[in-house]
Amino acid sequence: MAQRVSRPPGRRAAWALVDLEAISHNLRTILDHVGAGRRVIAVVKANAYGHGAVPVARRLESEGVGMLGVAFPEEGLELRQAGIRAPILVLGASSPDQIPSMLAASLTPTIYSMAFLEALLASAAPAPSTPILFHLKVDTGMGRLGILPEQVQEALSRISARPGRVSLQGLFTTLSCSDDPADPHTRAQLETFGGILERTRAAGLPPAHVHAANSGGVIDHPLSWLDTVRPGIMLYGIHPSASSSRLDLRPALSWHASIVMLKTVPAGAPLGYGRSFVATRVSRIATVPVGYADGLSRSVASVGHALVRGSRAPYAGRISMDHAMLDVTDVDDAQEGDEVALLGRQGDNTISAEMMAGWAGTIAYEVLSRIGHRVLRLHTSATDQEESL
Repeated sequence: MAQRVSRPPGRRAAWALVDLEAISHNLRTILDHVGAGRRVIAVVKANAYGHGAVPVARRLESEGVGMLGVAFPEEGLELRQAGIRAPILVLGASSPDQIPSMLAASLTPTIYSMAFLEALLASAAPAPSTPILFHLKVDTGMGRLGILPEQVQEALSRISARPGRVSLQGLFTTLSCSDDPADPHTRAQLETFGGILERTRAAGLPPAHVHAANSGGVIDHPLSWLDTVRPGIMLYGIHPSASSSRLDLRPALSWHASIVMLKTVPAGAPLGYGRSFVATRVSRIATVPVGYADGLSRSVASVGHALVRGSRAPYAGRISMDHAMLDVTDVDDAQEGDEVALLGRQGDNTISAEMMAGWAGTIAYEVLSRIGHRVLRLHTSATDQEESL
C-alpha cells in the first residue's frame, strides 16, 4: 500500500511538521540540567530557527519561560501582534529610528555600542512614568556586537547620570567557542565578563539578568550559567556541535514532500540542469515539489538522499529552484503520492539536520533556518494541530 501524505488537502505537497511537545521536553531538559532556579531567555529568532516563531513562542510562554529572545525589532513586533505578552529581548543590532516602535511594543533593547547607548538616552523622556529597561552587551571576545571592556566604565557613568530615565535590567555577552568543550577561550571570556559584572555592581547598577550561556554554554560550561541562560538551537533538539556533550534532546522538526510525478527512463538518459545525472540503468525517477528556493541546498544533490517507503533514495541531478528528483529504482513499489522524508524518520532510517548539514558543507542551524516561507508548517501537540506559513 502506498504511504500517503499527511498534509492538509488543497495545500502544496511540501510541509514541515513541528512537534511542540518536543520543544517542551527540551525546555524541561535544560531546566533539569542547569537547575530549575535559573531563568531562561528562550531564543526564537529567525522564525524560531525555522520552526515558526509565533506557535513556538506561544508554547514557550505557556511553559512559563520568563523571556523570549529575538534578533531584530521586527521579529519582536510580529510576536506582539500575535498576542505574545512575555518580555521580549531584542538581542541584535537595532537602528536609533526603531527605538520608538520598540518601546511602544514593550520590547527590551540591547545596548550594543556607545552610539546606540547615546541614542537610547536621548530618547528617554525627562520625567518618564517608568524608566526604559535595557540589557547591556559586552564584547568579551566575539568581536561582533557589544561595547568593549575599556568602554564599560564610560557607559556605566552615562547610565548612572540618567537615574529614573533608563534602567539596566540585564548584562550579557556572547561566547564564541562554547560548542567546543575544550577550547580555553570560553573560560577567558567568562573571566573577563566576571570582572565587568563586578564593576557594574560596584557602580550601583546591579542587573537583574546576567547571562552568557548560549546552547553550548548550557550543555558544557556550568561557569557560564550565572542566573539566566539563553538557549537557542538546543530548544529545537539540536546539539551545537559534534563535540558537545549529549543531552536528551528531541529534534522538533521533520520536513516532508510527496511524489508528484514518477517516470521510468532508459539507461543513458540525462536528467536535470546541466545533465549532471545520467542514468546508468533503466531507472525510476520521482519528482518532488521542493527546491533550493525552499531551503533545500543544491550542495546535497551529489551526496545526499531522501527517504521513500523507509528506504534511502538518492537525489538524481541538480536540485532546481522549485523541484528535486530522486532515484527510486531500488525502492519497492514507490508510487505517485508517496510521502517523502527530506528530514526526519521513516521506517528504520533517519535523516537528521546534522546529516544534511554534512552533505551541504554547513551546520544544522543553517539547514533549519533556511527552510523557506513557502513550506507549510504544521505545529502539532498532544491536543491539537495548527497551520502556519
